[in-house]
Amino acid sequence: MRVNAPEQALISVVVPAHNEAAVIGRCLESLFEGLQAGELEVVVVCNGCRDGTAEVALSFGRSVAVIQIDEASKPAALRAGDRHLQTFPRLYLDADVVLPGRTARRVLTGLSREGALAARPPVRYETSRSSLLIRRYYRARLHMPAVTKSLWGAGVYGLSAAGRARFTTYPDVVADDLFVDQRFKPGEIEIVGDEPVVVVAPARLGDLLKVRRRAYRGALENRALGLAAGATSTTSTMRDVARLASSGLPGVLDAMTYVFIAATARIYVAFGRSTRWERDDSSRASAS
Repeated sequence: MRVNAPEQALISVVVPAHNEAAVIGRCLESLFEGLQAGELEVVVVCNGCRDGTAEVALSFGRSVAVIQIDEASKPAALRAGDRHLQTFPRLYLDADVVLPGRTARRVLTGLSREGALAARPPVRYETSRSSLLIRRYYRARLHMPAVTKSLWGAGVYGLSAAGRARFTTYPDVVADDLFVDQRFKPGEIEIVGDEPVVVVAPARLGDLLKVRRRAYRGALENRALGLAAGATSTTSTMRDVARLASSGLPGVLDAMTYVFIAATARIYVAFGRSTRWERDDSSRASAS
């Protein structure tokens, strides 16, 4: 299904969505804020949805195309979105993430420059509804360059036509953002502007562990398939943790929380049951 798709769009956005009726309206409202009609070509790819995601997207009233596929698969949704769109630069945006339109424009304007390949905005974690432990984890996370300077972990990334040419189609892996990130050298990735994308953090420890287990499982999956160009350096991460811990008592507590949650999630992935996809619904419930 298609609704008023612009003919002369300057930029395009793929939004894969699986049962995201509670948040897709929030995502689209923010994305179109401050943008002129016709600037943006957006496709929402509803994959395996059994709720009203498609209906909410269709009723949004702006230039949004909606595709429905039966398979509940984010990689399949990304492939369908790429087939539908023609315009570059292009953003790939998770449906539960809040990206202001002016921020999207900055990222995509940067990607329009000659030689630009991959970019994303900075990230802010919304933790007002999260427990103290979760808030400590995300404070520590923002001290990790591997997180703050990579494409993965922000719920959105952008590619120029040249950047998208670094790979053919999205493989069937959980961590698509990690797969894309590792198609580029660190100097080829740009963090654009000072207005962040907002990622709503999980509310409880169990919800966060779901997210982290999925991330670690995705990293292992990429590596096992030979798709990872290199693993994040554990030594570098521990150096960053030690630096945070040396900053005083709050830093010690944040660093200890970060290590505890990371270790717990990794141990579960190594020895627990092999659920391929786990999702935090607490952040989505808060948007209802």
